[in-house]
Amino acid sequence: MSKVVATYWDNSSAISMPAKTRAKTARRTETATPQWFVFAIIASITFMLCMAINLRAYTEMSSEIEQNERLSVELERLTNENLAIQEEINNLKTDPRTIEREARKIGLGRPNEKILVPIN
Repeated sequence: MSKVVATYWDNSSAISMPAKTRAKTARRTETATPQWFVFAIIASITFMLCMAINLRAYTEMSSEIEQNERLSVELERLTNENLAIQEEINNLKTDPRTIEREARKIGLGRPNEKILVPIN
């Protein structure tokens, strides 16, 4: 071989190195991702997932609290209305003045009593 061909075709450095050494050298020349970077990515994804779950749970809890307060107010209003109706029922059963007042509302009166009915 000529000197020019020997210069370009000389593989003595590649041939003289064992295969394992050549593979290690090839890996070192590639750009490798650091281990801390992979850990940081995994930790970030886990953190974002936890935050999303907690945010959803917080919003659901807030809506449940609001609904509970609305239902408590409505329950109190209905309880008061129920007590008023029970009191009115009791008065209609036992109080003569209430019975007479309600009877006059529907046009009833005592015997020999004249009832004035407004004409509208």
